[in-house]
Amino acid sequence: MAEQHSHNGHTSTACTQDEINAAMGLVLRSKYFVNAPMKQKFLRLICEFHLQGRGGELNEYLLGREVFDRDGSYNPATDPIVRVAARGVRDKLEAYYQKEGALDAVKISIPVGGYEPRFVRLTVPEAPPEKVPQPLLPPEPPAPVPETVPAPVSGVRRWALAATAVALLLLCLVLGGQNVALRQQLRADASHHFEEIYQPVWDSFINSSAPNLLILSNPPVLRFINAADPEKIRREAILLPPKQADGIFQQLPNKNFQQIVPEPRLTLALDIYTGLGEAIGVHYLTHLFDGASKNLLLKQSRTVSADDLKNRNVIVLGSGWVNNWSGRLPVREDFVGNNQVAIENHQVLSGEQAEYKSTFDEQSGNLIEDYALITVSPNISDSYTVMVLAGLHSEGTAAAAEFITSKHHLKELNQRLKRFSDGPPKYYQALLKVGVESGIPTTITLVALHKLQKAAN
Repeated sequence: MAEQHSHNGHTSTACTQDEINAAMGLVLRSKYFVNAPMKQKFLRLICEFHLQGRGGELNEYLLGREVFDRDGSYNPATDPIVRVAARGVRDKLEAYYQKEGALDAVKISIPVGGYEPRFVRLTVPEAPPEKVPQPLLPPEPPAPVPETVPAPVSGVRRWALAATAVALLLLCLVLGGQNVALRQQLRADASHHFEEIYQPVWDSFINSSAPNLLILSNPPVLRFINAADPEKIRREAILLPPKQADGIFQQLPNKNFQQIVPEPRLTLALDIYTGLGEAIGVHYLTHLFDGASKNLLLKQSRTVSADDLKNRNVIVLGSGWVNNWSGRLPVREDFVGNNQVAIENHQVLSGEQAEYKSTFDEQSGNLIEDYALITVSPNISDSYTVMVLAGLHSEGTAAAAEFITSKHHLKELNQRLKRFSDGPPKYYQALLKVGVESGIPTTITLVALHKLQKAAN
């Protein structure tokens, strides 16, 4: 007998291999996965392991190697790609079963804390009706088919056929119009639901008619030269002492890197890199806007113009040390980054500090605690909104993006915003404390929340 259990009030039974394959096919062909090849690969792999009875073998290291082609130096503690992807697949599955797959017979889920999928049949197929034996009778001879001659089509009949065709055409047009209206209503309902959950933080961005702009930082980075660099760069690069170069190469997890470095020289790169935290932030934000059916434009900091900041809502990833456009806002900020890579508090309230600094492990030198700011202010034309998500370090920036897109954290932020005596402020700064382990943000705490005032002219 098939195993039975309860799921959301429905009676469900264990699924067969054919049902699992059919459910997986529906999901992979849906609009949520059809244009996401890596998510397809992730889901297909964990389902295949489950069908082979190897679900218990699924772990972060295996998925990093099999799905994302990481090499033998892959370390899940320093590379969160699998955890980020798993969260994205879970969110896509949830969105699929809320809408397109709401009537599917089998639901696929990935419980938090593991990677083996769960399959639940929400509808039990009805047993076919029992056949009643019929008495045997001799077969009757087939009835003769009368020979018919098609009658000529009369004028009245031609007019009737034409009228029917016109009526069918009009019916198709009406149904097509209703279908468009229904799709628009569904999108409006989805947007309304989104706003109820994420207001007041994202209201101005979601209701904007113009696409929102996401600015990715271009931090200056010293990199090793390679054989593809032109002679000018190689000639002007900084030569490292052998002892210092050997110490750096020993710390690199990928030992093959040294093979493409002809000599230990460093050159300054201004326009080709961004932080890992900023890249993770892009994932969180694009997923949020995709759920609201809103477009999001992406630009590097070095390509952003003043017109962009004037004519659009803007989200800036990264602090002023890595992003040219952080700190150029027409508002008086209470929390400001200083030249000591710390956050100064210019309006100290009860229980707050005058300065917030990152904390490092004394033995390893690894970051263990960071601080980040979420700053929401008017843009330079006072017509749109600018949101800056900036950590003292890249890990803090990733945490700020996670905080501002997470339902759990947004619930806390919204409650705090509503405590202001004159209602939730439109412009504010939120200070976050971020626990960091092996380069990955772990805990995020809202330390302070200040209402912002426009700078005096």
